[in-house]
Amino acid sequence: MKTKHIIIVVLLFLIIPVCHSQNFDAGLKLGLVASQVDGDTYGGYDKLGLDVGVYVNYYFTPRASLKLELEYIQKGSSHNPNFDIGDFDQYLLRVNYVQLPVLWHYQLTKSFSCETGLAFGVLMSYYEEKYQTQIQSNAFRKFALSYQAGFGYNIDQNWKANLRFDYSLIDIRAHDYFGSGTNVFFQWGQFSNAFVISIQYIIKHANGK
Repeated sequence: MKTKHIIIVVLLFLIIPVCHSQNFDAGLKLGLVASQVDGDTYGGYDKLGLDVGVYVNYYFTPRASLKLELEYIQKGSSHNPNFDIGDFDQYLLRVNYVQLPVLWHYQLTKSFSCETGLAFGVLMSYYEEKYQTQIQSNAFRKFALSYQAGFGYNIDQNWKANLRFDYSLIDIRAHDYFGSGTNVFFQWGQFSNAFVISIQYIIKHANGK
């Protein structure tokens, strides 16, 4: 079994048992990702993808909790030609990860919450093309680390909406096939930059919530 598959199985065994604790709630999430890659010479959150996962929330107090997620997230970059302005360039990058976000979650009011923390990722697959032809470029890092911050809104007792920002703390690769990159956190390379909007459904409530 490949290392990344072993890691995913281990994470599942860590998450599933805690769902039975009275201090935990647990749920499912489904979201839409709008992403770009800083350092690839293109701009705009034009690459759309999915974010699918599960989560558990351990409550230290009625308002403060530690949130642990396991998610499959599709990131990348996209640029389409604009013939009206003489732009004939086409580019597409798909970079797919399994991520483990570990977040500090705080309930601001009955309806609104905020969260912040780190996400540890394992690269599952990637695809890159230019002018609609696949290119073999420099390999991506097998492991990723990103910072996440977001806000949540309680729609009702079981449904929540969430908006989250996700940015790489280490480069996803040193540079691409054409040598492009940018300097972030004293590193030269390419960095994933994404917004995720999701709907979450609580399948188990913590005791007393």
